[in-house]
Amino acid sequence: MKTAAFIPIKANSERVPGKNFRVLNGKKLYEHICEHVKQANVFDDVYVDTNSDEIAAYAKKQGFLVIERKPELVKNSANGNDLLVYQYEQYPDYDYYFQLFATAPFLQTETIKKCVDKLTYSAEYDSCFTATAQYGFFWLNNEPINYRPCILPRSQDMSPMIEETTGLYGISGEALKKYRCRIGAKPYIHYVDKFEAVDINTEADFKMAEYIGMHYWKINHNGEIAENVN
Repeated sequence: MKTAAFIPIKANSERVPGKNFRVLNGKKLYEHICEHVKQANVFDDVYVDTNSDEIAAYAKKQGFLVIERKPELVKNSANGNDLLVYQYEQYPDYDYYFQLFATAPFLQTETIKKCVDKLTYSAEYDSCFTATAQYGFFWLNNEPINYRPCILPRSQDMSPMIEETTGLYGISGEALKKYRCRIGAKPYIHYVDKFEAVDINTEADFKMAEYIGMHYWKINHNGEIAENVN
């Protein structure tokens, strides 16, 4: 059984110029997920898909393989499915394909390990992704979608809305070939907390990540308080 991780990291960003090169907690944004993937040590191969010479050089120093980003996949019209399908077509011999993003700097190594183990050692699931369970009152297109305002339920009694964190996706090669999508027909949903779910797509997201990275406190196994978790 062979697994591969693909980390797409563009040189350009329309909404947050230079986003992947900005410093967060003393490291450039793209370094966080690369370090966590390397520390997890659960993939046979790790590919960084980029159009940046700096990022390509960094990836090679980490022992990763480099894919030169296809020009049409640099455009904002390209999405995660397009990327993973293209990468599958270039490297079709893996049993499992995982996609991780630089915009999820706080995704932890243990989460990566758990997702890989759950997918690769289970016959029940053909894919996986990280998500949060949101309890609240949600609307779409000016209409309520998970409750009736005239019959107001307690929020703790409501079924949660599931939100993808866009931090990690995994899928079997067979399912990826069949569905040409990073989520198959039988996904395992791995829930993470709001710290790990941080996803940087706007300037406001980056400011929030800076604040969380500076002030987030976490209790370790000794009962002591650790600061600047990343």
